Amino acid sequence: MTAPAGPSAALLAVTDDWELRDMLLELAIEEGYGVRCVTTDAEAGAVLLAERPGVVIIDLDMRSGAGSKFLRTLRRSPHRTIPCMGVTATNDMMISVAIDAPVFFKPLLGGFADALRVLFETTVAQSG
Repeated sequence: MTAPAGPSAALLAVTDDWELRDMLLELAIEEGYGVRCVTTDAEAGAVLLAERPGVVIIDLDMRSGAGSKFLRTLRRSPHRTIPCMGVTATNDMMISVAIDAPVFFKPLLGGFADALRVLFETTVAQSG
C-alpha cells in the first residue's frame, strides 16, 4: 500500500503486522511524508533498487524472521547511510545496540512520531 509521495522525503515501512502498517501509514500521511509499505525483506530490497527512501522502519518481529537480517544487510550495502528505525514487541533493551539503530517497542507510544520527525528533518537537511 502506498500513500501519495511527499515532495521531500519518503518512508519505507517493512512489516507484516497490519496494525503497525496502518499506524505508520496514518502517521506518514498526517506528517505529509510519502510512504511505501512492503511485507517482506525481498520487497524492501526491490524498492531500494528503484528508489532511495528518506527513512526505513523495519519490524524486527516479522514472521519470516527477516527484519533483523534485512537491517544488517542494509547496513553493509550502498544504502547504509539511510536512517533506520526498528520496531519490536521484544523487551530486550540491547537489541538497539545489536542492530545499530534506534528501536521502539510495540505498542508504539509517545516519542515515536517525534523520533521519526527528527530523522526526516535530518535527512532533508543533509540532502538540501
